[in-house]
Amino acid sequence: MLELWLKLKTSAKLVAWAAPHVEQWHKERKFNRVEGDRQLKAHNFAEAEAHLTVALAEYEARGGSPSTRIRLRLQLAEAQRKQGPEKPTKLDEAEATIRAALDLTARVSNPSGYVQCLDALAEVFHDRGNYRAMQILIEEGVRIEASMPHPDPTRMARRVYRLGIVRDLQGQDGIPALKKAVELHEQTFGEDHLETGGVLSSAGIRYRAEGRHEEARFYLSRALRIHQQEIGPDSPEAIRDLQNLAGSYEETGDIDSAATYYERALELKDRNCGTNQEELAEMQFDVARLYINWGNYCRARELLAMSIGTFKRKKGARLAVAYETVAHIEESSGRYPDAIFELELAAKIWESCGPERASELATNMEYRASLLDQLHSKDSANWLREMAAAARAGASEST
Repeated sequence: MLELWLKLKTSAKLVAWAAPHVEQWHKERKFNRVEGDRQLKAHNFAEAEAHLTVALAEYEARGGSPSTRIRLRLQLAEAQRKQGPEKPTKLDEAEATIRAALDLTARVSNPSGYVQCLDALAEVFHDRGNYRAMQILIEEGVRIEASMPHPDPTRMARRVYRLGIVRDLQGQDGIPALKKAVELHEQTFGEDHLETGGVLSSAGIRYRAEGRHEEARFYLSRALRIHQQEIGPDSPEAIRDLQNLAGSYEETGDIDSAATYYERALELKDRNCGTNQEELAEMQFDVARLYINWGNYCRARELLAMSIGTFKRKKGARLAVAYETVAHIEESSGRYPDAIFELELAAKIWESCGPERASELATNMEYRASLLDQLHSKDSANWLREMAAAARAGASEST
């Protein structure tokens, strides 16, 4: 009896001694796992990788559950993959991490984890530009998920959407998959959910590219409404929807509707304080060229003046082209001296760009010469043509 009492007492002491150590281990393990997840969501991918690597090693050493180890490997792979643009070797590390998770899913018979690994590996192939391999993995994931007794509707909706995108990237018909993805997103997330809006937008853009404008506008209009409600009318997503709607109307010859949507997009982009001013200037320039094609020179001038104000900060080829576009408007309006003035401004920019822009400078001189002919300034026109020939000769020699 005494012997039993001594054993129990010793065991109790061991438990009392081990308890704080076990508790400390659980805290450390939980800290690395939670911190890794937090850093991953904050897009601090290198920090996330460091914490998740430690967390995974701890779970492996202490015999953590297979499902947790699979999940940690997938998080670690994502942290590695997201560093791929700056560190291409990270894509190889991500693939190795995912394949280790795949092996584990096979050993423990975890079909749900297996399809999640396929999804993660497909993203690695996407980042490498290997769209064919990506498509094979996504189609396999769709097949396996559909065969499960209780398929995950969220995973299936997102997977079908990616299938439509990857088919489109390869020049295949992605519309059927995108249309199915819209249905699945509506069923899973709701008709007005932000994620549904993104799928609607992609489907609308694809329909527009196919020239199926009625369907394109149906999807884009719905996407626009969702984006305006959920993330604001001046969000990049809403502005993109407006631009695509405008483009659809332009392509079918409805100039008034196209202009209305383009102007709304410009207004919202200008209102957005976070908008990159160069992006806004590019949009102003692009819409100005459309107004030129439509014969609305007054509005085109206004937009070009705005874009030139931004292009002046960096000068360069973009500014020169903008000046020459204004010159085209002045020529079309019969104001040849004003056109020549704008071309001279552009020529100074081309000259400042160095010998690599000699060809553009020569074209500019020839343009001015043709206008001088219209003004009966033959001597000046001939002199410019000689200068243009010399510039072209210099450009040929340098190449």
